[in-house]
Amino acid sequence: MTAKPRRATYRHGNLKSAALKAATRLVAASGHEQLSLREVADAVGVAHRSLYNHFADREALLDAVATEAYTRLAAILVKAVTPGDYTAKYVRFALANRALYALMTSRPHATMKHNPPLQAAVHKVIAQAMRIFCQDIEGPAERRRAVMKVYITLYGGISLYATGVLDQPSEK
Repeated sequence: MTAKPRRATYRHGNLKSAALKAATRLVAASGHEQLSLREVADAVGVAHRSLYNHFADREALLDAVATEAYTRLAAILVKAVTPGDYTAKYVRFALANRALYALMTSRPHATMKHNPPLQAAVHKVIAQAMRIFCQDIEGPAERRRAVMKVYITLYGGISLYATGVLDQPSEK
């Protein structure tokens, strides 16, 4: 991949936004495992040190990409009406954005309390699941368990399908 030529100045319109877009493209193309700040900086034409003004480190950049992806997924899931509709929308998103979904699910849930934007984006997705799957469930603990079962099933099914273990015909 050829890098864009470096700019003569360090001025960049909205470097944070440009870096997020570039990182999202790079993750979609090659996955998040090997993504580097240098690669993102090359893609937007700045010195890699410039990215540290917006992201503490590589993990912070990946968290920001995951935050945007969860926000996109939540916007799709708002339109779901039935459990089947929710499931179809969720699975379509995951399979159409496999590398991005892998990044999203790689974020450690236990550390999300230290990252309020990521936590809020994840909770937007969870709120949609509660709206669809927990209409008749009263207690908060039971609602959490019900949603956890939904996500365990979705994640497991998507993982099995993506690795070729679960061979199902396409809906197309």
